[in-house]
Amino acid sequence: MTPFPIASSREAVPVPAGASLPPLTPDPSVEALLAQTNIYCYSVDYWSGRFRYVSPGISHLLGYDAKVWQFGGPQRAFQRVHPDDQECLRRIFAEMREQLMRYPVDQRATLNFAYTCRVQDASGEYLHLNHQLTFPRLDKQGFPVADFTVVTDISGLESPHPCMLLVRRVTDGRTETLHTRVFACAESVAFSRREIEVLKLVAEGCKSEEIGKRLFISYNTVCTHRKNLMKKAGVNGTVELLRIARGLGLIR
Repeated sequence: MTPFPIASSREAVPVPAGASLPPLTPDPSVEALLAQTNIYCYSVDYWSGRFRYVSPGISHLLGYDAKVWQFGGPQRAFQRVHPDDQECLRRIFAEMREQLMRYPVDQRATLNFAYTCRVQDASGEYLHLNHQLTFPRLDKQGFPVADFTVVTDISGLESPHPCMLLVRRVTDGRTETLHTRVFACAESVAFSRREIEVLKLVAEGCKSEEIGKRLFISYNTVCTHRKNLMKKAGVNGTVELLRIARGLGLIR
């Protein structure tokens, strides 16, 4: 998977006709090491829209042959994303572009993006994968020319949200978190009609007592709805709950 919205939204920045980057060829000793791990790496050439490299570790992690996966390209790889996560992933890619464009050109190479989604392996099972992505190569206008991504399996970690985005900046050996967001699909967070009514009033800034009066329900019932909302969303606070609700399009 690759954030094509970042690469394809190159307003007034034409890609040279027939332009492409040379294949990425790691040192043989590094390649041998990667072949023994349960992580895999890949790099995408944004000019051609093709993989520059897919490490052999993908066969251990997902059961696919690296050369076949590379030949199929990023678009085919996207088809292996869980159907419930595909729209969330498009939104993640769009937000990655927005975050990248917020920073001066000379700072963009210091940004690190991490996003998660579920991907189908060769046996048909879905694994929850974390993608750590950087843009080591930018053009003069600051648009990505290529990326480099390291993929790890986080299926063993309990998380109610398959799709998340984390943006960090690494400077002088220090890592600074700049942005985090959960992208939840409506299918994965099933709020009831009454819970959504409570949620919208919470978003307006109403206290539980006022919500009870406006909906003609007791204070304790409002508290129960709020607890259920946070439990279903997998969060511990109102700020996180409202962030997820905005991601779902339930509130503005």
